[in-house]
Amino acid sequence: MRLAVVALVLAGLAAPVHAARVRFFAVQPKVRVADGASYAAFHDTMAALMDAAFPGRDALVQAGVDDVASHLAPADPTAPAAALVVFPEDVGLVTVLIGTRGASARAQASAVGAIVSLLGPYGPQTAYYAAKFPNQPLVRNLLLALTDTIYRSFYETFRELAMTHGVWLSASANVAPARRVNDPALVALLRDPDEPARSYAYEATSARVTNATFLFGPDGEVLVPDGASGARRSPSETGGVVLPSNEKPYLTEIEQPPPGNAAGLGLAFGAVRDTEVLDTPVGRLGIVTSKPAWMPDVNDRLAARGATVILQPEAFSEWAYAATPWQPDIFKEGGFATLQKTLGFRLNVDASLTGNFFDVTFDGQSAILGRRRKGGATGAWIGQNPDTGFLAVAPWIEPDPGPALPLATRRAMLAADGARLLPASGVPCPDSLALGACENGYREAVIHADVELPDGATTGPVDPTRVTPPAFSPAVRVSGAETTPTAQHDPRVAAAHGRVWVVWHEARAGLENVFFAVSADGGKTFGAPVRASDNAAGAVAELHPAVAARGSRVVVAWQEFTAGRDDDRGRIKLARFTAGGKKRGRDVRVDDLDASGKWLPAVAFAGGSVVVAWIDERDLGPEGEPLEHVYAARGRAGGLRFDPAVRVDAGAPVAAAAHLDNKWCPAIAAADRAVYVAWADFREYNWDVRLATSTDGGRRFGPNVRVDDFADLERIDERPSVAIGRRGRVHVAWTDLRAREPDTNVFYARSDDRGAHFSPNRPLDDSRAAFVADRDTPTNQWHPSLAADADRLFVAWQDGRLGNDDVFFTTSRDAGATFAPSERVDDTGSGRSEQTRPSLALLRRGRHRTCVVAWEDDRNGNPDVYLARRLCD
Repeated sequence: MRLAVVALVLAGLAAPVHAARVRFFAVQPKVRVADGASYAAFHDTMAALMDAAFPGRDALVQAGVDDVASHLAPADPTAPAAALVVFPEDVGLVTVLIGTRGASARAQASAVGAIVSLLGPYGPQTAYYAAKFPNQPLVRNLLLALTDTIYRSFYETFRELAMTHGVWLSASANVAPARRVNDPALVALLRDPDEPARSYAYEATSARVTNATFLFGPDGEVLVPDGASGARRSPSETGGVVLPSNEKPYLTEIEQPPPGNAAGLGLAFGAVRDTEVLDTPVGRLGIVTSKPAWMPDVNDRLAARGATVILQPEAFSEWAYAATPWQPDIFKEGGFATLQKTLGFRLNVDASLTGNFFDVTFDGQSAILGRRRKGGATGAWIGQNPDTGFLAVAPWIEPDPGPALPLATRRAMLAADGARLLPASGVPCPDSLALGACENGYREAVIHADVELPDGATTGPVDPTRVTPPAFSPAVRVSGAETTPTAQHDPRVAAAHGRVWVVWHEARAGLENVFFAVSADGGKTFGAPVRASDNAAGAVAELHPAVAARGSRVVVAWQEFTAGRDDDRGRIKLARFTAGGKKRGRDVRVDDLDASGKWLPAVAFAGGSVVVAWIDERDLGPEGEPLEHVYAARGRAGGLRFDPAVRVDAGAPVAAAAHLDNKWCPAIAAADRAVYVAWADFREYNWDVRLATSTDGGRRFGPNVRVDDFADLERIDERPSVAIGRRGRVHVAWTDLRAREPDTNVFYARSDDRGAHFSPNRPLDDSRAAFVADRDTPTNQWHPSLAADADRLFVAWQDGRLGNDDVFFTTSRDAGATFAPSERVDDTGSGRSEQTRPSLALLRRGRHRTCVVAWEDDRNGNPDVYLARRLCD
């Protein structure tokens, strides 16, 4: 073990200091039944992937595959001191086949057959756990019976490899928490009979068998969240129980227990709220195991917790077996796209599993991904046009034919060979290590890249480029000058009574606080930032503010935690101000329950009242999972007190979403006593935009109406924005991913009957106007912000069409029937800085309208709040 690295980790856990440079590895093993023959077979294959000097590597790993050890110090004198190695999702899957008890399973032709064949050999252990944890799904009970086998192979192997090479290492398996036991009778029952001399065994301590990722430190301990943004070492600081670092919260259907899938793996769901960030010398790590990489609630929580590096262990079930839909396009909309969308994320490490597990297939190309930039392309997955952001990518079984051919032709050629990889393809490989277009001829790989991690609030270099946009003014810095770089996030803007208000959160003195700044000259200049709450500076974590202004009244709402960064117990608070920024009374509690998390408030004036909507975790799923639902409360006496909260979303989820009936990112708009709340909704095992209407000022809400109209699978529609136009028309814009396309767009629909029905959807941005599929690379548009004035609509959004994130804008003069060509809002031209999360408001002065747009901007090397304006008559 490298003692210097161990010393670094021990010091880092006490007071994390991110290294200037870290080497990241993604390891891509191929599933082979032979690796599950014995503990030694599994260990030796994983060890050989780590080290090219491992004895007998030629019989364990494909020829030409790189390793980890030769790229670490002292073998590589240029290597940084800290390194992180990521193995894929389900890398521990093959361990269920180990030993004499797995012999029949290894001889099966299907994964289901293999699982069924284990029930008899593991009968005594299954009976033990059925008595200890009654009423568990059949396969979950079998996985409990396999606890000792999996921990003896998976846990001990990867713990040893982390210690041997002095690295941080993550790996995944389907297991429950467990402890090492020494009681002879219990050991005799649980221990593998192939190892009669072993004096210990591993016993499951919970029935929660999850898709679990373990982050091993160089000292062999697993780093696990403590629930309050800190970490503990497991098992030494967890009572001897080995706990995972992350439990996958969004399960695929085959992983789910009944009723989601009666024949599935029967895994338990991780709680979305427990998706934490682990602060280490190799970055502030967030873990998104496959499907969660696409989920907006998971990624927003990681962003709020300050993640900089995202680990994406993958067991992607398809890759290039069919030309339509093209699976690498679907894959690109996961971790790659989320990395670009979220300013604080700097890196994604995707380690993919490949190979056939009997009749179940895995394929992909591992990659280490950075942020896109303006300039030349650096890489792509097969069947895609080049893009920036690829720091390293594993090759597929063959090269892409290249852009000289039409895209459809390239994909058809690749898919023809991809189909030969499948079980029973009829094209045998010469041996299990073979690479190429034959059955199980998948690629193994080890890739790496060095990355400079941000220190504190820093996200990148200073960007001096300034180009005044066609119609908007040069941007002004709202959040004020700083002596020490501080990150400002999630700005929201409102305008009324001749004033422009901008709110945001930042950690200026301890925990995050909500700040605001006011402009009395239409957004040309702003006063000094002011804290919004009555809390002592830095004493209470306050996040995600919302602001509404009407006449001379302004209200600011935010979420806060009751203790430190423990987000399992939250509050929604509101402060009242004059238009000039003078506070009116004390902060007011909006919600009515301490014992649940609260997220993402939205606020509006409705008649003489204030209505606040938010995400609340008070409701529980079938196995006690905290669910995310939309609640709202109506204020009385101008917001001096609030009625009890009412649930806004309603309707039963489909079976696959029974444990995942989550909602996210609510938006609100009101006209007199009519209140409209829209949100992203996962009840159909897809993210849809839904809307509910209250006709009594927010006391009660009516049926939920679906706004988006695409019927096929894998919809990810989120971040709605709502505005009310002439004659009560309801306008909604949102981020839309449909038809398994490689990019998101801003879509739009309107309701002419006050939210009861919506028009057919259509894209609002014009990023595809001159797009040529054979030549161009798809780009993403996110975070729309919509405002209406009579039949005029105004929309700003985050746009990646120029290479990285900028802010764009359009308008409609005919109530959304048509939209003008997009125009640039920010003034950074071709600069490399990022502009994200815009918020738009209208300021009316006499007969004139001014559009004001605020956003996050790292032109100064860390996120600040900027604003630009233009006349919108």
